[in-house]
Amino acid sequence: MKKNAIISIVCVLGLYISLSASNLPLSKQASFVENYSSSEVTVQATGMGRRDRHALVDLRKAAVHFVLYGGTDPLLSSPEAQLKFQEIEESFFEDSNVASYITWEADRVISSADTRLPDGGRGVSITKNVRVHRQQLYEYLVSQDIILSRQDLVEQIGLPMIMVLPEVPQGQTPLEVFDKNPLARQAAGAIESHLTAQRYDVVVPRAQEQLSDLATVQGALQGSDEDISYQLALSLGADVYIVFSGEVENDRATVVLRAYETTTARLLGTETGYSERRPGASQQALTEEAVNSALSNVLSRVQNYWRDDIERGLQYKIIFQFQDGFDEYDKEDVQFAIMDAMEDMFTRFNENIVADNTMDYLVWATKDEYSRASSIYRDFRNTLRDYARVTRITLNRKFIVMGIEPLQF
Repeated sequence: MKKNAIISIVCVLGLYISLSASNLPLSKQASFVENYSSSEVTVQATGMGRRDRHALVDLRKAAVHFVLYGGTDPLLSSPEAQLKFQEIEESFFEDSNVASYITWEADRVISSADTRLPDGGRGVSITKNVRVHRQQLYEYLVSQDIILSRQDLVEQIGLPMIMVLPEVPQGQTPLEVFDKNPLARQAAGAIESHLTAQRYDVVVPRAQEQLSDLATVQGALQGSDEDISYQLALSLGADVYIVFSGEVENDRATVVLRAYETTTARLLGTETGYSERRPGASQQALTEEAVNSALSNVLSRVQNYWRDDIERGLQYKIIFQFQDGFDEYDKEDVQFAIMDAMEDMFTRFNENIVADNTMDYLVWATKDEYSRASSIYRDFRNTLRDYARVTRITLNRKFIVMGIEPLQF
């Protein structure tokens, strides 16, 4: 009898040691609920353990693990950062340390059930909502040199120039929406204020005189894209543009933010933000709260895109427009010369269109050689001098349109 009791104690002790051998979460089951604020995120997490109290500790670890590794905007977004963090992972996931990043935990248990633990033993699983201080986690990772701070990122590669525009119905312009809709102005102001506080350069298309190049851009695109936001961003040289839409209903605001790469109109990220339901609160206050809840995740995706893309070079959209006066063979000679120049000048390029009178390219230029659009224009003008006369139509930090005219003898 005594021998059996000793064996039972040893088995229980062995189970406890096996479960306690690692500080890492057992379940790692979690999902995003909402951005509670610009610094906190609410997560639904599941924890596992021998007892309820063990499962609750594991639940908090699973929530923090999700913010670090999971979802669409993990703090550890690169393989290099993940490898660095794994060196300190065990000590980081100590119970008391994880608890310091939890700012709120729901009283209501979403689910609770008996379960089989990873080592084969019996235990319980508990699911509930918790809130994680994402900004505090970010600051810790920066302090440990695991990820770059925003300041370091700015010093190394700069930050993209961003334009903020409302979603507009067909036939209207963003300026008309700003003139007629005070909530659109409020939302744009909230986004721009956050961007400037984070040291982004912001392009503000509020004055009609700023749109002088828009007609030229529309002509160069030849109706291939009627998206006015895309055309505006190209014409004013933004790297990224953010389009917002939303509504206020039943004392609650909903705002949708979409970030696009300017040169291709490629969607970089989308996020929906919500305000709390606040009877009596102004629509402007609710709108700003909803904007703030969505903006952090969108900017995280913009930063990831910018860091990855800048390694390939500065991106430009280049269009060559052929003027009248070429015969068929002379025009082909010029087109072949442009193709050869693309190979010589750029490490990477995409050929979008080669038509009778238009050639459309997306290029990545090395920063050392082509830090300015004017340098690209100058080199094409020199390279093609024996084939055609090159004129400048539009020239900004993202978009270059050159006219190609026959040589005059």
